[in-house]
Amino acid sequence: MNKKNLILIFTFAVIISILSINVYASENQIYVNNNGVELTSKEYEFINIFYGNNYFENMTQEDYDWIAVLDINNNEVYYDVLYDNNKLSFENLSMFANASINGTIHQTNSKRLAIAKTCDAVKCNILTNLTWLTNPTIRSYDVIGARFSGTSLYNNSITTKVKSSSGVTYYSNNRFLSNGFGTSVKLPTSSTNIIIEQSFYTNLGGSIYSSYQHATSNISLANSFLYTITSSGYGKVFNFYGNALNVYDGMGGVDI
Repeated sequence: MNKKNLILIFTFAVIISILSINVYASENQIYVNNNGVELTSKEYEFINIFYGNNYFENMTQEDYDWIAVLDINNNEVYYDVLYDNNKLSFENLSMFANASINGTIHQTNSKRLAIAKTCDAVKCNILTNLTWLTNPTIRSYDVIGARFSGTSLYNNSITTKVKSSSGVTYYSNNRFLSNGFGTSVKLPTSSTNIIIEQSFYTNLGGSIYSSYQHATSNISLANSFLYTITSSGYGKVFNFYGNALNVYDGMGGVDI
């Protein structure tokens, strides 16, 4: 082998080594925000997709603990991304794991709804997130929940919280039906940066349809419970009736 070929092979090997080092460094980069919360590259990518841009900068340790149950560093992350019911793209955020987190995201001009899951041999942990992209005018009782097909709640464990510039409030205004559930949450008055989050477990298998419905006029807590759960309802979940009829905005849902 002549000297010229040896130089070319050596140069190519050096370039490959540099690229490999850069990829490894990128995969193992640690991001630290204003509150001292540390995220790996995979967690950082997940946060930007699931919550949207700028959420990371003000994340608290409590926020991190909320998503830690998904074990993002050891799972693949896939999402269908939709805008007003039209699919935009498919995201694969991890390449080197052997388990999976799946999810869909539905976005309108005012709101962004996302769902993600990770499962073990018995149950699945489901996270649903609704981020307000604007400041809602009506601050009444909105409803967030899910319909089940071929599965059911595991241990009836549901946690729902509303986070905003005013702080965090947890809600347990749950209505259980045979094929799903809903939770009524009161939007905080005069607050900005409103995010509604819900976490629950289901038995392994089946499909889950999640919906968030915003009240376009003031409604009482009792009347916010006036719905059945059906595939023909808003977001393929909520079918309102009585004093709740024509109150909610009919935003599309997500499924997993």
